[in-house]
Amino acid sequence: MFIGKKIPFEYIWFFGKRNIIITAILSSIVVVLYHFFDFKFIAIPFLPIATIGTAVAFYVGFKNNQAYDRLWEARRLWGGFTNTSRTLTASFISLVKDKDIQKTFLTRHIVYINIVRLQLRKTIPWATNNEDYHRRAISEADEIKEFDQAIVELFARFNKSDIYERVKHKGNIANNALRYQFEMLTKLKRDKVIDDFEHSDMTRLLGELYNLQGGCERIKTTPLFRQYSLFSRIFVKLFIFLLPFALLSEMNKFSNYGIWFVIPFSVLISWVFMTMEQIGESSENPFDNGTSDTPMSTICRNIEIDILEMIDDPNLPPKLEPYNNTLL
Repeated sequence: MFIGKKIPFEYIWFFGKRNIIITAILSSIVVVLYHFFDFKFIAIPFLPIATIGTAVAFYVGFKNNQAYDRLWEARRLWGGFTNTSRTLTASFISLVKDKDIQKTFLTRHIVYINIVRLQLRKTIPWATNNEDYHRRAISEADEIKEFDQAIVELFARFNKSDIYERVKHKGNIANNALRYQFEMLTKLKRDKVIDDFEHSDMTRLLGELYNLQGGCERIKTTPLFRQYSLFSRIFVKLFIFLLPFALLSEMNKFSNYGIWFVIPFSVLISWVFMTMEQIGESSENPFDNGTSDTPMSTICRNIEIDILEMIDDPNLPPKLEPYNNTLL
């Protein structure tokens, strides 16, 4: 999640350079053909292109609204992880007084939250944006690792390699990691550490974690419907292609040199439309390892700190710092 108050010029150039260069070349060719080769027939009326531009703007705006809804829902789900984790921790500490049991159960919970994060960061080719500028901008960050490497490091960091050996071959590691939490609660009930009502309340909180995980997986595995995503890009490119032809007659009215204004105005207008399109494209998958992502690593670290503080563990990890003005 980008948190900078200002977007530096290098970011604007990084995301827009390809479109700017292509549009500058196209509009320059159009102007040269019109002015030097006297190809007057290539000029087209501005009104129909303006109409297309209006329609494209509405269409892109609709797509961006849908992408924002997905982004905001993902953030709400991870806010749910935070709240449920706090409730689960406070409830468990109040019911189970054994410090070793507390640490075992709650450390497992920290591991589970981070497994969900890593699973959501796995890339799915058919659901991932082909124009990966938003991912390349933070690809060197320590948090962005291959799933297999990251999951091994996670279990090793919390000394839970025994659980890793039992779940590493599973298709959904997070599901099975949480299942062991249910089993531990059931054992505590059988050992008379907690009663039936307390067990029921605790398992309800674990069930809420499954609901939150399922909501995130639904967003991850269901891309924005392709008829909106694909045609939005086609319409924007069509408008950008036709734009310099429509500006020829309009710019030529200003002066003898007005025709050359076609180039900067084509570049500027195309940059605005393509940027709107890229914003929606980069936001439609909030778990795509990019600058528009839900800051799952930061949320997981904050949950970990909250839990360790509540069990009076002195070894608190540091808060994660932004990477290039991006919270990961």
